[in-house]
Order: sequence, then structure tokens, then C-alpha cells
Amino acid sequence: MTIPGKSQLKLVLVFYKSTLLFSIACGVMLGALNFPLFFVAFGFGFLSAGTVITLLYKEISKQHEYYFYYNKGITKQTLILTCILTNLVIGMLLIIIGSYAKHS
Repeated sequence: MTIPGKSQLKLVLVFYKSTLLFSIACGVMLGALNFPLFFVAFGFGFLSAGTVITLLYKEISKQHEYYFYYNKGITKQTLILTCILTNLVIGMLLIIIGSYAKHS
């Protein structure tokens, strides 16, 4: 695995931004179901269901996009792993913040 260049990092960021709508929507739906613990539920929905639904959507309806990134030297595995890890970090931060705010 090679270290990605600046242009490749920008493209990975573009891919990740394209996944945010479904991830946020899943988080909001779960957060609305459990309003007293909105940030905890939002974080959990964002990191779990949001990630799965987004990647499933990309896999089914946007399969051709992976070829664009592959031609730019970015593998499908890199895109998926970046999405999963970033959602995991953001989701865990939201869960921690929500848990801390609940106990304050």
C-alpha cells in the first residue's frame, strides 16, 4: 500500500462527503426515537446503520463511481475503510459527548 498523495486524499474526502446524507439521516431517525438521549442514539445510528445503509446504497446504485476512484489510484477497500473508520470515530465521539451531557 502506498501513501496517498494530496489529490487522492481530496478524492477520498469527496467520497466520504457523498456518504454523509444517509449516515446523518439514519442518526437523526434513531435520535428522534430516543429523544432524551438524542446524541447517544444519533451517534449509534450514525456509526452503525448509517454506515451500512450508505455503503449498501453505494454498492447497489453507484457502482460505477468506484471505477473513477480506482482509475485515480484509490481502491474500493480504501474508500470503504475510510468511511467505516471516520463514521466510527465521529459516532463514538457523539456517544461519549451524549453520555457525558446526560450525567452532568
